[in-house]
This record gives sequence, structure tokens and C-alpha cells, in this order.
Amino acid sequence: MSGMTLRDLLEFHADPWHTSAQVWHRLAQGIDDTAEQVIRSTRDVGDAWPGGAGSAAAVRRATALRAEVSNAYNPAKRIADAMEHHAYALSGLRRQAEEIVASARQAGYHVDLATGVTTAPPSADMAGGLDRSSRSTESVLQHLLTVVDHARAQDDATANSISVNVPSPGAGFGTGQLDGVSRAVLEAQSERSPAEIHAWWESLTPLQQEQVLREFPELVGRMDGIPISDRDVANRSVLERERSLFQQQLSTIEAREDFLWKVLQQGRFSEVYPDAEDPRTALENELRKLASERVELPGKLRGIDAISTRLHDSSLPEAYLIGFSSHGDGRAIVSVGDPDTADNVLTYVPGTGEHLSKVGAGLQRTDDMAEDTAWEAPDKKTSVVYWYGYDAPDKIFPDAGLDSYAEGGGPVLDTFQAGLRATHDGGIPSHNTVLGHSYGSTVIGHAAQGLGFDADAVVFVGSPGVDVNHASELTGVRPDQVWATTAEHDIIRRVPNWDVVHGNDPSAADFGARVFASAPGNPDDEAATHSAYWNPNNIARKNIALIATGQLG
Repeated sequence: MSGMTLRDLLEFHADPWHTSAQVWHRLAQGIDDTAEQVIRSTRDVGDAWPGGAGSAAAVRRATALRAEVSNAYNPAKRIADAMEHHAYALSGLRRQAEEIVASARQAGYHVDLATGVTTAPPSADMAGGLDRSSRSTESVLQHLLTVVDHARAQDDATANSISVNVPSPGAGFGTGQLDGVSRAVLEAQSERSPAEIHAWWESLTPLQQEQVLREFPELVGRMDGIPISDRDVANRSVLERERSLFQQQLSTIEAREDFLWKVLQQGRFSEVYPDAEDPRTALENELRKLASERVELPGKLRGIDAISTRLHDSSLPEAYLIGFSSHGDGRAIVSVGDPDTADNVLTYVPGTGEHLSKVGAGLQRTDDMAEDTAWEAPDKKTSVVYWYGYDAPDKIFPDAGLDSYAEGGGPVLDTFQAGLRATHDGGIPSHNTVLGHSYGSTVIGHAAQGLGFDADAVVFVGSPGVDVNHASELTGVRPDQVWATTAEHDIIRRVPNWDVVHGNDPSAADFGARVFASAPGNPDDEAATHSAYWNPNNIARKNIALIATGQLG
């Protein structure tokens, strides 16, 4: 692992890296031009020198030479790209570190540039604890070590990219080929952080990455830290495989049911169960079992079709399948736009009742928010992510009153957000917002209680509570990063406050969030109001778009 310190990061200069990248780019272009000349001048050797051992040897050597000179372009280009990316990425991280260190020193803190450890001034002590100003500074300083960790991960990724692609004196430039990646190696990566996974992925050659995507798509597709475009390739493969499997299972079950019903109507039970004591009962039991197996398949196929339709809809912005599973209630993570190249990323977490069979409504909300953000910030690229990556409560009572679903989903959401940071391209980090509707806000509450939650804003919409009573208890974000709204006639307002279910209402004045407006809703249909935040002309949509693009004051 990289030994980069905070001092190294603060002293980083991008110019030498840009200069080296330009040299490698010129080398790559020169190789490409030369390769074209070599290919043209050697491809007809066999025609010009027909027959004989010498001719055969010349053809073999010309073929090898064409392959070598062609293969040399990609390693040189990858080294150039790695250096250029390193320059931008480290410059962005250096700016973040400079801002944090400057604010700390202004508050009287001592910052150890070797370790990154900060020490509060003696004046910050108030009766054995930190005063309000110092607590605010401490909240900012929590992100300093995270910035250094990202810098180290980037340093490792660049070193790996260069070492893998640099010419080998023994094998030549562009002729080496590394071994394939095994399932065991890939599975071992799942225990690492997204930043470490990203560094490992970038250290692989393109051929190795293609091999992993082809052979283990179900593993790659769910790994936070692997670029979104690669996860999309993997998950689309899994999606199509699951669709074919479910369609085949459904056809097999329906054919078997048709056969058994005919047998039942004709009274030929013993032909199907000749050894059963009661053939009719055995047949009827099988029919019930088949009916139970069949009941989930149409719903899962409906969800798969909704995802597939959105992925292939050329009339809408490009969508990416970041995560997918058909196990249990299912999982689906779909983004409108590529988060890795976006200026802003809004992650939407749905609530109670979410199921693979119902993802169509969540995808529609995601498209609505993508349209809203594009309207409010046309000069910026904003990606909106539908994140159904957790086991959502099935029913309001009693499921939605339990903490267990949020306790399970919070850490998964935390890792996903860290993955978005790790894979984002360019030197300037994206502005990342996480929005939870209903129980989805409770999931965010659990994720944001841990230190260093990777979000620039969290938004609670129609929340039953986030299992804390004040915004300051969400230690992963600052109180001024917390936003909330609840419609006047939203049925969720009937959930009791103050620890009876999930804690204080985030849109209450004493919670400490920044409350924004939403339409009041229908007093005669409070249940419908709970889902009306994305209705046309609801002011909540504009406010959400402004928050997601960093424009709401």
C-alpha cells in the first residue's frame, strides 16, 4: 500500500505528471502510426515470397511483428491515461485537504502533516468537553483522513497501472500476457474497501478485466469500487440470464400443471404416482407446490422487463444497471446517467413495500428527478440513482416499525456511497446527495450515523424518523447538510415522535434539519399524499433538484 502522507498530498504538483502523460501520449500515437506502416508493408510477404521454409519463417515473423507493434499501442496509451488521471485526481484531493487544514488552523487546531492527526487548542475545552465551535470543526476534520486514504488508493492504482503496462526487457513491449483472474481471487476482494477494490481493478489489464466480466458477472456486478460502466456490463449479462431462466421455469411449470390437470380430470392418478398410497392426494399436493413456485415468477419477470425496457429506451438518457439480484424480494440499482462522470449524483432510496416486481414506479421517479435536475442545472451533468439495494419492509405494520431493515440496509448504503467516490473520474469530486423516501430515510439515518458517510447532503422525504432525535446525532454528515420535508396531509405525520417508533420527525423544528417546502396534499387521502412528492407541479420536485445540484441556499 502507498505510504503517502498528508504532507505529500499537500506538496503534490500536477505539472510533472501532465508533462509525462503528454510524452506517453506522443509515444502511443507514434507507435500507432508506425504499426499502420508495418502492417501495410508486411501483410503481403507470403504473396511476394511464395513457397519454401524461408517464406514460411518470414510469414511467421511478420505476423508476430504485426501483433507486437499493434499490441504496444494500448499499454503506452494506458500509462498516459493513468498519469493524466492521477494528476487531476490528486489535485482535487489536495484542494480538499488544503481547505480542511486551513479551516482547522484558523480554529486554532494543530495538524500533524506526517500522520494527519489534529489536536484541539486548550481554549476549546469546556467543562471537560469541546465547545460548539470546536465540535463543528471536529466534524469537518473527520473527513481529512478519508481524503488521505483516497489519495493513497489513487497512488496505488496509478502505480499498478504503470507497472502492469511498462515494457518488459525480457518479453518486449506489448507482448506479455498475465494469467487470468480466478474466482477465489475475485471473491477475496469483497472483503476490501471500495477504494482498495478500485485500485485492484485498475491494476488489471483490459484482457483480465474482460475475462472477469465474462466468467464471473454475478460477482463483479455487486462489487462497489468497480467502475459503473463495467458493473453495467456484468449486471446486464446476469439480468438476461435470469430472464431466460425464469421464462424457462415458468413454461416448465405451466406445462406440468396442464398435464396434471388433465390427469386429474380423467382420473388417471396412478399413472403419475404408481407407488403412492393415495395417488390423487399426491397429485393434488404437487399441483399446490407448483402453484406456489409459479406465483413469484410473473412478478420477477415483470420487474426484469421494466429494468430491461428502461435500459434499452433510446428516447431517454442512457441508463446503467449497477446492481441486480432476483433472490428473495430482489434487488435493483439503476442509474440515469453515469455517476462516474457526473458533476452531481443523487441516490434515491425507496421505502416500505419495495419489491423487484414493483421497480417500474421507482424507475419512473428516478427519470423524473433526472429531468428536474437537468432543467435546474443544464450546464452540469447530474446522474440519478435508483438504489433498491436492501431488504425493504414488506408491510407498514409491523415491519416498518422495526429497526432491523434499516440496520441491515444502512451499512450497505454506506459502502455504495463510498464506491461512488472511489470510481468517480476526474479531479473534482461530484456533489453527492442521498435521498430517502418514507422508510428509505430511516435507512439513510442508520448509514449517516457512522463517521465519514460519503454524502454532501442527505434528504428525508415523508420520513417516519431516522432513529435519532436531532440532526447533530448523524455524525457522518454536518447538520447543515441535512434536509427534510413532510407534506401537511401526509399520513406519515400520524407516526408518533420521540423514540416511540423511529425518533423525532426530521421535518420538525427541533430536529435541526433544513426544512424545505412540498405541496400540502389531499386531506381526504393522506395515504396518496405520502407518495405525491413526485407528482407534476409539486414544489418538492424543484427543491429536491436544487438540493441535488447544490443550489438551494
